[in-house]
Amino acid sequence: MSRRCDTDWFRVICDLNKFNLSLQGISDMIQVPKPTIVGWKQGAEPKHGDGEKLVKLWCSVTGGSRTDLPGVSKDAWWSYHFKIG
Repeated sequence: MSRRCDTDWFRVICDLNKFNLSLQGISDMIQVPKPTIVGWKQGAEPKHGDGEKLVKLWCSVTGGSRTDLPGVSKDAWWSYHFKIG
């Protein structure tokens, strides 16, 4: 069985999109530039403070708690950081 090791920022952002929050909307709400959020969706790791803002927004919008955050298992982690070409 895989163990959770990290927050899946791609899924966190996609969850917010499902609640009709665009990338620009997320950017406006957490005061982080839209290109930075695009980077997170593409696999970059947010700074701790920015990640906390995104987590708080996700909890507020989805009604979930921090323990409900989507996670990336140790077995799948490499797929977010493997670059082709």
